[in-house]
Amino acid sequence: MFNSRLLLTYWIIILPIITIFITSFLFTYKFIKYEKIKFEQENKQLEKNYTKEIKERTKKRIQRVIRIIETNIEITKNEEKENLKNIVNIAHKTIRETFERYKNSLSKEEILNEIKKQLEHHRFYNNQSGYFFIIDLNNTVIMQPQITSHEKLKLDDIQDIKGKFFIKELTNIANSKKEGFSTWYWTKPKENEHKKKIGFIKVFEPLNIYIGTARYKEDINNKIEKDALKIINSIRYGKDEYLFALKQNGVTISHINKDFINIPFSNLSKIEQKIIKNIILEAKKNNSGFIYYTPTSYNLKENISKKISYVSIIPSLKWIIGTGQYTTKIDKQIKQKKLLLIEKLNNTINSIILVATIITIILILIMTLIARKIQSKILEYEKELHQKNQKLKELNENLEKKVYEQTQKNLEKDQILHHQSKLASMGEMIGNIAHQWRQPLSAISTAASGIKLHDEMNILKKDIMNDSLDAIISNTKLLSNTIDDFSNFFKKDKVKIVFDINKSIDKVLKLISANLKNKNIEIINVTKQCKVYNLENELIQVLLNIINNAKDALLENDNLKEKYIFISQEEDNTQVIIKIKDNAGGINERIIDKIFEPYFTTKFKSKGTGIGLYMSQIIIVNHIN
Repeated sequence: MFNSRLLLTYWIIILPIITIFITSFLFTYKFIKYEKIKFEQENKQLEKNYTKEIKERTKKRIQRVIRIIETNIEITKNEEKENLKNIVNIAHKTIRETFERYKNSLSKEEILNEIKKQLEHHRFYNNQSGYFFIIDLNNTVIMQPQITSHEKLKLDDIQDIKGKFFIKELTNIANSKKEGFSTWYWTKPKENEHKKKIGFIKVFEPLNIYIGTARYKEDINNKIEKDALKIINSIRYGKDEYLFALKQNGVTISHINKDFINIPFSNLSKIEQKIIKNIILEAKKNNSGFIYYTPTSYNLKENISKKISYVSIIPSLKWIIGTGQYTTKIDKQIKQKKLLLIEKLNNTINSIILVATIITIILILIMTLIARKIQSKILEYEKELHQKNQKLKELNENLEKKVYEQTQKNLEKDQILHHQSKLASMGEMIGNIAHQWRQPLSAISTAASGIKLHDEMNILKKDIMNDSLDAIISNTKLLSNTIDDFSNFFKKDKVKIVFDINKSIDKVLKLISANLKNKNIEIINVTKQCKVYNLENELIQVLLNIINNAKDALLENDNLKEKYIFISQEEDNTQVIIKIKDNAGGINERIIDKIFEPYFTTKFKSKGTGIGLYMSQIIIVNHIN
């Protein structure tokens, strides 16, 4: 005992110390793990934020460049149209001045010749593809410097390669609007290839002619592309940040590395081809998108990191333009963050160890004092515990005795209740037998009285006597069968047998049918053949109790004109459910929870014992199972 108390005191001191060390270790481990997780989260968030920042910046840059290029394209197109208009207006002024000079001295044809002399040799634009043409309002060509054979011919049926009657269209514009723009395809000098032109014409009404000029759209587009490339090449965002542009066939047209420009896609390395393919695919998805890659063809400095680029299609040019930023900055920030974390972890670990050591020393002192008090308390508790164990032992012995006595009382109570239930059932059965016997006894009495009367009147015949005796014998057998059914019901054997539920229900109905008919109660039995292995007499007693309860409920309800008891069954592979219901209105919800309690009845004491349903439940649960 002394060694046990000493060991307990020892553990009271040692266990808290061990607990403190373990707690400190776990806390430190958890804290370090938490800090590492936190670092990883901060690292990911930092990378996410920086990536988002790069994406937003590069996207805004490209969108701004595209707006500049698109605006410049629109301005160039308008300028070119305005140039055409201005050139035609200059020629129109020349025509007007010539006409005013010679209108009174020369014929119309001579005036037109003078006009031709002044205008037919004019050429403009860098490739000298610009010239003036004059056509009258009847579609007759007056001047065509490029193809002089067309002059003086009426060409209202001439078509371009797309099938357009472009001279007719020009004449219609002249007649309806006096001036305007139109487009058509025409052979380009030195190329022998039909190219699209945009032209402007203006009517000179005194001579019924219109003068015009045109420019190849290809020349305008070349100017637009050159201007766009100048814009792209002129923009830089930093040493490592620049714009690049490429066509959708994979040929680069603008890049910081000049050796990379206009190189056919097939001449690039496999890595470069892969990067360009990804750029084209990403741009085509939604006309724009982001791409991640490591540059290979051109490095501005050593150990350069990955690059995030935003690429987009320039709508008017169908070029792909992009710019990007390297992730070098985020790599440096992550490295600095790691160094700070390591320093923070070391400081935290040192602080935890110091605090844990101080707390441990304090707790050791406290536990030593507490252990002494606990030791004295343990002695008191041992003494008190011994006394309480003695009392508990005595209480346990008394409790076992009381439990045994109560069990015996409950058994006696159940036996009494079962006997009372049997007596109640017997009373019901005697009443039922009385009803069953009335009809056969009446028939026997009538047959015997008839024989006696016929004998006294000396008119008794043998066949009448035989019929009467047969009736007496038949009704006597019926009485005997009723006694047998009554005897079978009260057999005490509890041997499980195989029986048909439908036949058992018929036995019950046979016992009580006369009584029910006398009370104007109709039984509707829809059960069918179903064999089970169980206690038949016990089931019959339960059915009899429930049907009698239904009968009493129907008799108590004076408002019912027709009284019914319904019997049905449901079955599956494991169980049979017998359902008995009546039309008396059901059980009041306030008492439905009490109907299986012993001696609980809703009838007058003279009519009910309150044990019928209680014993039925006992039989079903404990015997029939």
